[in-house]
Amino acid sequence: MRTLVEDLKHHVGEVVTLYLTLDVLRDQKNLQFLLAHDVTGKIQLVVDKSSVAEHPQVGQLLVGSTFATTGRIVAATQSKTYGVEIQVQSVEIFSKAQPYPVTEASSVDLRFNFRVVDLKAPKWQLMLRLRSAFEFACREFALSHGFTELHTPKLMGNASESGAQVFRVDYFETQAFLAQSPQFYKQMGIASGLEGVFEIGPVFRAEESRSSRHMTEFTGLDVEFAWAFETAQVMAFEEQMLSYAFAKLEPFSEDVKALFGVDLPLAPSVRYLTLSEAKEILSAHGMSLGPAQDLPDEGESMLHKLLGSDLIFVSDYPIARRPFYHAWDREQNTTKSFDLIFKGIEITTGAVREHRYEVLCEQATEKGVELASITHYLDNFRYGCPPHGGFGLGVDRVIARLLGLSNVKEAAFVPRDPERLVP
Repeated sequence: MRTLVEDLKHHVGEVVTLYLTLDVLRDQKNLQFLLAHDVTGKIQLVVDKSSVAEHPQVGQLLVGSTFATTGRIVAATQSKTYGVEIQVQSVEIFSKAQPYPVTEASSVDLRFNFRVVDLKAPKWQLMLRLRSAFEFACREFALSHGFTELHTPKLMGNASESGAQVFRVDYFETQAFLAQSPQFYKQMGIASGLEGVFEIGPVFRAEESRSSRHMTEFTGLDVEFAWAFETAQVMAFEEQMLSYAFAKLEPFSEDVKALFGVDLPLAPSVRYLTLSEAKEILSAHGMSLGPAQDLPDEGESMLHKLLGSDLIFVSDYPIARRPFYHAWDREQNTTKSFDLIFKGIEITTGAVREHRYEVLCEQATEKGVELASITHYLDNFRYGCPPHGGFGLGVDRVIARLLGLSNVKEAAFVPRDPERLVP
C-alpha cells in the first residue's frame, strides 16, 4: 500500500512503500543519499550498499527518474524533510531519466521546446495547481449563483466575431472556422431561457502578434446573464467573482512568495473609471489620446502604476471601437461596455448586449456586417430575449499577472503562437 511523504511523521518505526521521483543523488563509498519527492513533499532516503542489492542500479539514476522504495521510517533531527528519513530496504526502478536538455536559465523558446522538462520545476508545478484552483473557484462562484456551465462548439460555419483573425479549417466538402469566442452561443443560452451561463474553454485568434501578451490559442472564461440593464451590473458581478476566486488562493500564498517573489492579491483593490476619465489621467502624465482611440498597452500599464489598484474597470467605450452587438448610447456616442485591467494588462472585455432584433440588424448594417452572414445569430432574437450582458476573461493573463510573469505564454500548459505548433 502506498504511503505519502506528508504522512511519514505518523509512521516512525514502520516499514512503508513510497512512489517517488528523484531530485538529488549523492553516491558515497558505503552509503547512497537520495532526495526524492511525491506530490506532497520531499524525503531523504539512505541506502546501505551492504544490505540493498539494487544499489548499483540506484547509483545510475539521474534527476527525474521514478522508482518505488520500501523501507523503515526513522526520526532524523538534522533532516528538513518532515523530521524523518527512510532507511531503504529495497528499490524498484520504473524509469531512468536522461540528462535534462534545459534549465530555468535557458531561453523561453528553448524551454518551450522541452516543455515537459520545463514543467518539472516546482514553480511551474505550482503555477499549474494555482491555475486549476482559480478556475475551480470561478466555476464554484458561478454555479453558486445558479449559472449553467456550457460547452459551446469550437467548429463554426461562420466567423464568431469579425471575419478577421480567424482560423479556417477544411470541414468535409466545405470550410469551417475555429471559434474566436463563444459569444453568440452564450447569448443563445440566454435567449433559450437560461438566466446565467458560463464556459471555461479554448479560444482561437489568428493574430500574427509575437508579443509577450498574445497567443493564438488561450483559455477563456466567458460569462453571460439575463436582466442586465447597465454596465455597472456586469462589472459588479465580475468584481465579486474575482474577489471570491482570489481569496480562495490563500493556501498558495506562502509558496508563491517563495518561488515567484510576489504577494497574491487575496483582497484586490478596485477602481472604476470611464474611458474619458482614464484618458484625462494619462494626459496629465504626458500620454495624450484622441477621442476615438483605445487605451494602448503602455496606457494600461501606466494606469496601474499611477493608481496602484489591482483591478481597474474602464467603461463607456465609443461606438467606433466596439462590435455591433453591444448596447449603444447614440446620444453619447458610447457603448455600455468596459475593459478590465489587472495589474497593468487588459484581462476582460464586457458589455450589456443589444437584445432587440430590429436594433441589432440596424447596428450590424452600420458596422458593415452582412445580415445574411449572421442569420443564425440573429435568429436568437426573433422569438424573445431578455436584456442581458456578460464578459470574456483571459485566464492565462490572470495567472501571469498573479505570479508576476512577464510572458503570458509561461502561464499556459503548452502555449501556441504563430510559430509554435509543437510540442
